[in-house]
Amino acid sequence: MKKSIQNTSLKKQKTVLLIDDNEIDNFINKKKLEHCGASNIITFTDTIDALNYLKQVAYAPQLILLNSCLPIKNSIEFMDGLKKLEIAKHTINIFIFSAFVNPKDIELALQ
Repeated sequence: MKKSIQNTSLKKQKTVLLIDDNEIDNFINKKKLEHCGASNIITFTDTIDALNYLKQVAYAPQLILLNSCLPIKNSIEFMDGLKKLEIAKHTINIFIFSAFVNPKDIELALQ
């Protein structure tokens, strides 16, 4: 039952952005998302390219999956840049993930 609920919700998502500097993780996560029913998944290995993409699109993605530990601009800097964009006026579901837990980062991400 839970699996079908997940599949239904992902099918409703029009665009999913997956931002992770590890290309292998992007590949695996993209395959997992496709298995759950997502079809329009766009991957980026850095937040600068992702922000440049978001500046050019007319529609906001419905979901952004964002690694918190990125080398050039981290997830907090990405969120600051995203807030300045026109598409930030739309509702975007953003999930920040990490292999490490730093309470200070969690606090910053929630702001």
